Amino acid sequence: MSSDRDLRLRESDYDFAILHPALRCLFGASDLYNYGYWRSADGGRITTLAEAAARLVQLHIETDQGRGNTRTLLDVGCGLGACTGLFAAAYPEAEITGINYSARQIAHAERHHAGPRITFRQMDATALDFPDQSIDCIHAVEAAMHFHPRRRFFEEARRVLVPGGRLILTDVLARRPTTFIPAANSEASISEYARTLVETGLQPLEITDILDDTAAPFAKVMHANAMHAYGRAIEQDVSGYLLVLAVNGSATSNVS
Repeated sequence: MSSDRDLRLRESDYDFAILHPALRCLFGASDLYNYGYWRSADGGRITTLAEAAARLVQLHIETDQGRGNTRTLLDVGCGLGACTGLFAAAYPEAEITGINYSARQIAHAERHHAGPRITFRQMDATALDFPDQSIDCIHAVEAAMHFHPRRRFFEEARRVLVPGGRLILTDVLARRPTTFIPAANSEASISEYARTLVETGLQPLEITDILDDTAAPFAKVMHANAMHAYGRAIEQDVSGYLLVLAVNGSATSNVS
C-alpha cells in the first residue's frame, strides 16, 4: 500500500509516464494518453489503443448535450494537447483552453495543437486561474484522480462554471492510495463520489461505471506488450472507472 509520502506527482513523473517510448509507440501518432474506451459507437469492440483513446474523448463529447451553446471550454489535464483539438472540432463556436501543470507537455501542445480557438496554459487544476462563472463546460479526461486533492478541483470547477455549466469527467476509483492517486481521493463508491460532488456545490446528473470497457481491456493490452507491472497495478488497484456528468446548480439526478 502506498502513502502520500510515496506520491509521484511531480511534472517529471508525469512526463516520464506520458512520454515513455513504449507507450508512445502503442498510442502511435495520436498524441493521446488514456486507458481508452474499447467499444465503438455501434457497440463493436475496438482493437487498437490509439483508436480506443480517441473513442474515449468522443464519449466525453457525446455525454454533453449542451455543446451547441458552449462558448468557453476548459480541457483540464490536457496532456499533449490532442484531446483539446478533438474538443475544438466538436465545439465549433467555443474558445478552448487546455491546461496542464507540466511545462514540457504544454510546450508540446502549443507546438502541435494550438490554433485560432485553442490555447494552452500551464496551471494547477486545484487553483484555476479563471474568473468566477466564466466557463460554460469543463472536461477532464482521466485526470482528476491525480489532483491533490480532487475535492479542491471540484470546488474550483464549481467556482468558474456559469450557473448550469457542465463538468464532464472520466475518473478512477482506487482500492487503495497509489503512487499516483493520493489518499485524499479516497472515494470508494459511486455514492461517495456523488456526495463529494454535492458537498463542493456541484449536482451530479449521471455517474456510470464503465470499467469493463476502459481500464480492464487496457490492462490486457499492457500484458500483451510485456508491461506486466503496469497491467497488474491496474488490475489490483483500480476498482471503478467512472463517466461523470455534473452541473453547477440544481437539476434532476440519475445517480444510484
